[in-house]
Amino acid sequence: MLHIPHEDEELSVNITSLIDVIFILLIFFMVSTQFKKNALPLDLPQSADTTEQESSAKVLAVTESRLELDGKPVADDELMPLLSALYTKQPDLSLSLECEKTVDFERVVQVLTKIQAAGITRIGIVHETVD
Repeated sequence: MLHIPHEDEELSVNITSLIDVIFILLIFFMVSTQFKKNALPLDLPQSADTTEQESSAKVLAVTESRLELDGKPVADDELMPLLSALYTKQPDLSLSLECEKTVDFERVVQVLTKIQAAGITRIGIVHETVD
């Protein structure tokens, strides 16, 4: 038998398909992961960082019983039409929202819903600084 010598070939593994499988698994785990929400009571109105309020911003103060826009009392049912009128006059209107700590979150959400329905998207939340 005649043996023909040939050069030793270097063996290699083609990992192209392995990389595809890894990316598919990565996407699967990213999509299927659920993040737990923090269920501890938080004191949200306080923050260490502060930003200056814009001078052209309107201030909406929210308490348990009343609303004030730039120091003038506003009824709950008058808020959305008033903000809509202000927004049509001034499309770059920004609004600063001041809420007392004792205001229920449900009330804050109701006010934010009315602000959003009026078309205002530039909203800042005013808070106290932590010493």
